[in-house]
Parts: sequence; C-alpha cells; structure tokens
Amino acid sequence: MSRINYSEDEDYPGHFDLWQANCRRSLEGKRGQEELRVLRDALLAMPDKRLIHGSLESEDGEVCAIAAYAKHKGLDISAFDPEYDSDEVGIAAGMPRLVAWKVVEMNDMHFGRYAFTERGAEPMTPEQRYEGMMKWVESQLSATQEPGESA
Repeated sequence: MSRINYSEDEDYPGHFDLWQANCRRSLEGKRGQEELRVLRDALLAMPDKRLIHGSLESEDGEVCAIAAYAKHKGLDISAFDPEYDSDEVGIAAGMPRLVAWKVVEMNDMHFGRYAFTERGAEPMTPEQRYEGMMKWVESQLSATQEPGESA
C-alpha cells in the first residue's frame, strides 16, 4: 500500500500535469533546494546505505528517505502513523509540502518494490533504492549552485 495518494485520475483536464509542475517548482525553489541538500546530507550520513519503502522505519531501525531526513534534523518520528503520515514527517521536519510529497513518491513509487531491467521486473533491494534516491536528489541539485559558490 502506498503512503501517498497517488493517482492519475483527474478532477479536471490537466490536473495531474499541474500537480507535477507545482512539485517541480517547489523542488527548484530556494527552500526546496536547501532541504534537498539536507536530505542528501542525511542519506550520506546513514551508516547502512539502505532505504525501505512503504513505512517510515522497520523494526530493525531501517528507514525510508523521508524518515532519514527527519531523523537527521532531530525529529522524533514515533508519533507519526508510518503508513499515512509520511509526507507529514517531512513537513514537520521543515521540508516544503510538495518536496516532501515528491520525496515519498520517489522512495515508494519510483524506487518502490521493483526494478525494471531487460529481464523484466525484479525485486528492488534496499541498497538499489538508496542508490536511486541519491542519484535523484543529486539530479535535482545539479542545475543549482551550492551556498557560497560563485558563478
């Protein structure tokens, strides 16, 4: 079960495209970029480079991307519903709403259960999910400057 309400069903023509465009603008905005850098730092700081999907934290202490970000910022995630409050965790930790939503979408939907290869759908490992999320975060930061860099 997905932790986000993801559907291409539209209430009106262009609804889905508008939502995705707003997500892109939020990712590209100043605050979105700042928090994506924090997410990158949180992922790099993880002792085990593994990300779960479908929940905030496993019984073994493994986390999804949004939980890694929140814990890195010092947020206690135990008060959140692990199946339904995923983007709320990111928001509570300081991430813009649409950036948090997109991080959860990427972790659970794009890098969810399966990797699609030439051989078809294969189970995606937590290590593959981590690598995919790191590449995605880096790709979102590639067109912007780091704080303190000159043009």
